[in-house]
Amino acid sequence: MKTSAPLSKPQYGLYVECMAHQGEICYNFSVLFTIDRSLEGERLRKAIETAVANHPTLFTRMELTEDGEPIQTIDDDETFTLVLEDTADINTEKASFTKPFDLLSDRLFRMRLLRDSEHYYLLLDIHHIIFDGTSRQVLFADIERAYRGESIEPETLTMSEVANNEDRARKTSAFESDKQWYATNFDCGDCYSPLLPDREDETP
Repeated sequence: MKTSAPLSKPQYGLYVECMAHQGEICYNFSVLFTIDRSLEGERLRKAIETAVANHPTLFTRMELTEDGEPIQTIDDDETFTLVLEDTADINTEKASFTKPFDLLSDRLFRMRLLRDSEHYYLLLDIHHIIFDGTSRQVLFADIERAYRGESIEPETLTMSEVANNEDRARKTSAFESDKQWYATNFDCGDCYSPLLPDREDETP
């Protein structure tokens, strides 16, 4: 089943920035993890697949409505398969891995699992509009648990659900009341003072 939601305000800001700088990688969240070969490769591969499947937000895609407004969608039928690949030169693989995302056509995450004679290498390239530093901690904690054979809790709140909750809250009278309260009590427009005095005001 395919579900959709508006973008949250932080996502909308990122979307505007990215559309104004298409073809750039400034909002790519790219990481290379070097992993000891003492781990079991196939077991590691399956653990990563399990953790990714546990986080529907990773499958978020961006689309435009008929009115040209960006929305985010998640298709429950979309899947992810990871292949364990051999490499002779991880530096070459790393140099060519991170690429710009096309927000309106691409899946917003890429992963590869490589190995040479000494290490495994997990390469991640995920767009910041769906992923951040805390997301990385959660994802890798789940990969570790899955590798150990432990159960992992399913993602209970996707980015789409957060955005829908935000959208509903912004349409309530309580939000308008709170907005006015903050505008009245936190408007600092009349309390500006320069950090340094003007030279002509200095006392000799």
